Amino acid sequence: MSKRWLAILLFISLSFNLAVLGSFCYFRMYAPRCHNMHPQEDHIGRGMPRQQRFMENDRETTKLRESFNNTKINLMQELAKDPLDEAKIASIIDSSLIAQSRLERTLGGKILAYRKSMSADEAREHFNQRVKHIRERSRQKQRYTNRRKP
Repeated sequence: MSKRWLAILLFISLSFNLAVLGSFCYFRMYAPRCHNMHPQEDHIGRGMPRQQRFMENDRETTKLRESFNNTKINLMQELAKDPLDEAKIASIIDSSLIAQSRLERTLGGKILAYRKSMSADEAREHFNQRVKHIRERSRQKQRYTNRRKP
């Protein structure tokens, strides 16, 4: 093999090695990290002992959430149809609002009952943590929404 071909192959090999090294450095230093939550630490009960989580497997809220999701699905399916039946769509929207209202009232009542079972320090710590989490999630959503705007 001639010296010219060896130099070309060496240059190609060096280029690939630099690309791998550069991407490794980028992903280690600059790329945003995913913060995986431990399955035991969901956002509702963060910082609270496992037995004190207030809506872990609540059947009532699960049913209400499923009902609300079903009305949203029905609405989307009705909107997908070609001849729009506006009366039916309006009735689905009304039932969706009723389902959402029931869900929100139930969640609010359970959060209030949960708060009553806590001391002032526990409540301050828990709900301030929730506020931080909500703000961070909102900030991330805003960054995602504005990622391609000039």
